[in-house]
Amino acid sequence: MSPTDSEAIRLRRFCADDIPFAHELRALAGWNQSEQDWRGYLRFEPEGCLIAEIDGARVGTATTIRYGDKFGWIGMVLVHPDRRRLGVGSKLLRGAIDYLQRSGVRSVRLDATPMGRQVYLPLGFVDEYGLSRWEGVAPSMDRVAAKGVAELQAADFPEIVRFDEVIFGANRARVLTELTQRNPGLCFVARTADGIAGFLVAREGARAVQVGPWLARDAVTAEQLFDAMLRRVTRRLVFVDVPAPNSTGEDLCRRHGFQIQRVLTRMYLGGPPEPGRPELIYSINGAEKG
Repeated sequence: MSPTDSEAIRLRRFCADDIPFAHELRALAGWNQSEQDWRGYLRFEPEGCLIAEIDGARVGTATTIRYGDKFGWIGMVLVHPDRRRLGVGSKLLRGAIDYLQRSGVRSVRLDATPMGRQVYLPLGFVDEYGLSRWEGVAPSMDRVAAKGVAELQAADFPEIVRFDEVIFGANRARVLTELTQRNPGLCFVARTADGIAGFLVAREGARAVQVGPWLARDAVTAEQLFDAMLRRVTRRLVFVDVPAPNSTGEDLCRRHGFQIQRVLTRMYLGGPPEPGRPELIYSINGAEKG
């Protein structure tokens, strides 16, 4: 099949039976998502997750998620290595864009690899800012834990959602609900007399502990949250995805011995998205859903 035979590529809705195939693609790409992540995508946006097929054989995936009508997100655009350069990725991407735009979102966003960025630019995507993935092994912590940091509890949740909405730029209560229930021992909140000053959610990935979202009003609070999490995962591999507007987050990772693994570019299509406060985001939720 040539790259122009796009009619031979069929898109259909992703279902639970496709998770083993999707997870195999994830492993081939070396990404960190777990099977729980795939199940989460189907709960968040069941109509907007796609499978590409050629002659009835599954060859690729894409996921979407909407944050009200403010913006939608595209992620997990994966194509089997044997079926690349046939137009599968482009068809998946266009299918995801079409779904989100028909659903009424004002802006479509994604986090692009350097190779992917070259595909997205001709489609009208615009650069927003850069992201860097930091990788490191959690060191032994000899500092005393900060008194204002504790494990995140159900009672904290309403305030967490309000705190997060201002900084992220949209309400994502359903995502936070699911993520905080996965590995509750890796979720922390920092409080002062004025209320919540930050929170950190981490979860078990396929290859490493994945940090994010991790938000804080200031660098001191951010480091206290990070230290609390690192104490729980000593000697484990940890990934942190820091947006470029938060240079303090990069400095913090560097001081803890982390190094840059890869870089991404956050891009959008359509109207400029709600800006939020990226300078207060120390690690994003994930490239596949912001």
